[in-house]
Amino acid sequence: MAQVAFIPLPDYQEHSPEEMNHRAAEFYDDLRRRRTVREFSDQPVPVEVIKDCLRAAGTAPNGANMQPWHFVVVSDAAIKQKIRVEAEKEEYEFYHHKPRRHGWTRWLRWGRTSTSRSSRLRHF
Repeated sequence: MAQVAFIPLPDYQEHSPEEMNHRAAEFYDDLRRRRTVREFSDQPVPVEVIKDCLRAAGTAPNGANMQPWHFVVVSDAAIKQKIRVEAEKEEYEFYHHKPRRHGWTRWLRWGRTSTSRSSRLRHF
């Protein structure tokens, strides 16, 4: 197979080891505060914030570097509720009825994951 020439990233910015450590620690601090949320605020989110989040999400790498992502912004409360109901049905089905590929039953048995949020949090 022919070797493909390396194409450098034009806006790549290199950081010192100290800066990398600082940035990585800040990133970890932000991510470790994440939790799955089942109840949401009814306060509106500025459209520009949504657009920036979608732009960031659209840069997620993938194997073919094609970014085949599809995003939908839903603002109608009734449609959001329908989506939630269907998503929770699917989640329940996944955890309770689908064939257990990839060792999910093992993780459940070992207490490493659960359908209960409170039991998941005890591991962190």
